[in-house]
Amino acid sequence: MSKIITTRSVKWVVGAVDEPVFSDTLTAVGIVDEGDGAGEFVQLSQSDPDGVTMRVNISPEEWPELLNAISHAVRMCQEAKP
Repeated sequence: MSKIITTRSVKWVVGAVDEPVFSDTLTAVGIVDEGDGAGEFVQLSQSDPDGVTMRVNISPEEWPELLNAISHAVRMCQEAKP
C-alpha cells in the first residue's frame, strides 16, 4: 500500500513587505514537533541584531487564554504621545 503524500505549510514570516526574509525585524510563526510524543505546538521566533534567536512555544491547549490576554494587552496599549 502506498502512502498519501501531501504538502503542508508549517512556517510563516510576518513583517514589512520590503524586508528580506532574514531580517531581524521579522517574526516567524511555525508549527513544531520535537518528536518527544508531546505533539505539535506553535513556535514564535525573532532574532535580535546580534543574531540571537528568541523563541516562545505555545501549546494548542493554552492558546485560547493567551489569545484573550494578548488581545486585552493590545487594547490597553496607549499610543505614543508627541
